[in-house]
Amino acid sequence: MSRTFNRFIIGLTLFGSFFHFIAMGQGRIVRSINEDWRFIKKDINWETSTEFSTRWESVDLPHTWNTHDPFDERPGYYRGIGWYAYQLNITQPTTPKNYILHFEAVNQEAEVMLNGKTVGKHLGGYTAFSIDITKHVRFGEPNILLVKVDNSHNEAIPPLKGDFNFYGGIYRDVWLYEVDRTHFNFSEFGDKGLFISTPQVSKEKGLITLKANIKAHTNQSIVIANKLFSPSGNLVFEDKQERNLDQGENEASLILPTVQQPELWHPDSPHLYRLVTEIRDTNGKILDNQTNQVGFRWFEFDAKKGFFINGEHLKLMGTNRHQDYPGLGNALSNDRHVSDVQLIKDMGSTFFRTAHYPQDPAVLDQADRLGLVVTMEIPLDHDITDSPEFLDNSKRMMQEMIRQNFNHPSVAVWAYMNEMLLGRNWDRDQALIQKIVAQAKELEALTRAEDPSRFTMIPNHGALDLYVKSGLTEIPMIVGWNLYYGWYEKDLNGTGAFLDAFREKVPNKPVLITEYGAGADPRIRSLNPERFDFSIEWQNIFHQQNLVEFMERDFLAGAAIWNIADFGSEGRQDAEPKINSKGIVAKDRTPKDAFYLNQAWQSKKPVLKIAGMDWNKRMLHAQQTFPIQVFSNQTKVKLWLNGKSQGKKTTEDHIATWNVPLQNGINTLRAKAGSLEETTQIEVQLIGADNIDWAEGLHVNCGANFFFNPENEPVIWLSDEAYSTGTFGYNGGNEFRPRDRGIGSDMDVYGTNFDPIYQTNRVAPNAYQFDVPAGKYEVTLHWAEVDRKFENAGNERIFNVSINGHTYFKQLNIAATYGFRRAISKSLAIETEGGLAIDFEAIENQPFISAIEIRKLF
Repeated sequence: MSRTFNRFIIGLTLFGSFFHFIAMGQGRIVRSINEDWRFIKKDINWETSTEFSTRWESVDLPHTWNTHDPFDERPGYYRGIGWYAYQLNITQPTTPKNYILHFEAVNQEAEVMLNGKTVGKHLGGYTAFSIDITKHVRFGEPNILLVKVDNSHNEAIPPLKGDFNFYGGIYRDVWLYEVDRTHFNFSEFGDKGLFISTPQVSKEKGLITLKANIKAHTNQSIVIANKLFSPSGNLVFEDKQERNLDQGENEASLILPTVQQPELWHPDSPHLYRLVTEIRDTNGKILDNQTNQVGFRWFEFDAKKGFFINGEHLKLMGTNRHQDYPGLGNALSNDRHVSDVQLIKDMGSTFFRTAHYPQDPAVLDQADRLGLVVTMEIPLDHDITDSPEFLDNSKRMMQEMIRQNFNHPSVAVWAYMNEMLLGRNWDRDQALIQKIVAQAKELEALTRAEDPSRFTMIPNHGALDLYVKSGLTEIPMIVGWNLYYGWYEKDLNGTGAFLDAFREKVPNKPVLITEYGAGADPRIRSLNPERFDFSIEWQNIFHQQNLVEFMERDFLAGAAIWNIADFGSEGRQDAEPKINSKGIVAKDRTPKDAFYLNQAWQSKKPVLKIAGMDWNKRMLHAQQTFPIQVFSNQTKVKLWLNGKSQGKKTTEDHIATWNVPLQNGINTLRAKAGSLEETTQIEVQLIGADNIDWAEGLHVNCGANFFFNPENEPVIWLSDEAYSTGTFGYNGGNEFRPRDRGIGSDMDVYGTNFDPIYQTNRVAPNAYQFDVPAGKYEVTLHWAEVDRKFENAGNERIFNVSINGHTYFKQLNIAATYGFRRAISKSLAIETEGGLAIDFEAIENQPFISAIEIRKLF
């Protein structure tokens, strides 16, 4: 170790120890090294003395440096270099051992150094890699491990783009393996040297075959011993087979004894056997060992009839998942990974797509245990680089993904591209499209060679004719479609027509819906939902219509919701900027209504849920009745409101709907179906001519069709309404609709967390009238200029605002004075003998207003 390196390490003041270990019988010892790392978010040169005094922070793994910056108001987030340091303390073993570092994932380039020397590198942020450090280990003195991590954009590494955050860091677990000199080989593809297949399975018998890659330190004879235990823990068989090894890498293929009447793995009964595989010397000493789960199942995808498992038809229904969580980025604990997969299963799902990348090993372990059929893909998303390096890295990712996850019975499909023709045009982009097709053919051939036992797939966006013309639909074994009819596409009923057109044009390919979803901000509720308002209610409508379309088509093998949970996407500017809100549970995993709706469709367990249970405090415009929905997989549901029966309804596609007379105050709803019963309470304030409490204040979301309920705030922003005598509302004007989808803008509004009240505006109102009694009032007006026509000087919106005939704001020019998409508020104290009339006068272009607050002072 150099003098410079010694000084560097002293400056870091590292600590290191083994806090956790797993002893695998008499063979390998596996230790996590997740605690007591040091980290610095910058590039350094540890050979430069000026860096010695640099302050490193103490961190534990998993860790990412992008927990917060993707979610602030500044565009972009840190994509660059960070360094990690760890001190390994290894004692001299009694017999020679090999030491292997295993990183479950580092995003996205990693250079690993031990004691001042580079011992390994890895490209790609979503697969594991291993490094044998045996030659560099120093016993009885500190071993200093440095890891240089870079999540910068790299034209040679997928993904090049994507609707998710590319968090940087060592964000999964790191392990140190201590193994005998003869051991299962840790290959360059990050696998652990043992591949399990079940090539022959029926209800009568099941066959297990093994391919073992073994690294021997000398020519020797060994025994490969296998013990198989049943799902209940009983020994099924014990098998021993001798092999002669040459020094170096060896491959051994084994056929194990046949299992009679195997307990089959199925989403309804995911029976797992436990296979213990040992390498022993001729004296019986265990040199190395592994334990794996084995599931006996067979499956097929049929172009006309859909999916079959163990000879039984099954419509695959489930979700996609991204791997991030608020405040953690993608650096989740295994417990959180496991909890997410449990949430998917709790919905009644049988299907899980790990979009858009291989996920943590704990995820697939849980999918195996719970019985989810999985499709997994590499992060080749939307774009390619036409270079040998990019294709080589894509191929390597494919090999790494397959070999590392080969032994999971849950995996049925390997995929390798996503929406590759999005934004493409055949006449303009034909050359690029042909290059994409050429790369797809190479990846398809590689995948089938690596694993002939599973299916292949490419998920595409909804440009049917373009994908057919390009030939991409002919390459994989299954065609996946990401369809958003009723969200990005106007026609809510378009999914079925699309699928029928695909079946006609491509009759011989099985098909999966790999994505469908609609954004829903839990803070937004609507009695008049519409496309792209981000209301919980429109998400329900969207899911209901798509589920009906899916179930009517037997040839559709299945469908996966986009997404199980809301997730971070720095480029998004939706109702909650930086968040893709298509999850059926919120960021914190609180279920939205659509979770329970899907549960009613999918679960085989009895389901009964009153919709809107989390909307338990409502301020509503007075009307005769309000809709109440109940989701259930039962035939009949009865509802009571405040103890009074509202009658029994027959569920239609798992929904029963009543129009009920909600009253001021606490309303108790009780639903019953068979032995199931559900009760909830809703606190309601009806806003009408006789019961407005002006002292509590009134908040109007101008130009909006929805109610906005900010999290942890007592304020409820009302949907906009036309004026009626005795209450309040607008006279004239229009809702701001700058796009072909829904109301409001798609902009992140600066200076607020209440974007939905500034993204919607009423344009060109004549006035807003509030029929308040005499008194003194605080009037607060809100604006944010989000119309792109007024983003730059030269085209300006100028207007006056008067209240009760007095002009308080003259020549108001929001964008020029305060900045484009900047939230501003102006408050006034107004005395009135009765009534408040807010008038708008156009000077140049049409005036607008985003929101209004009225509060009585005395």
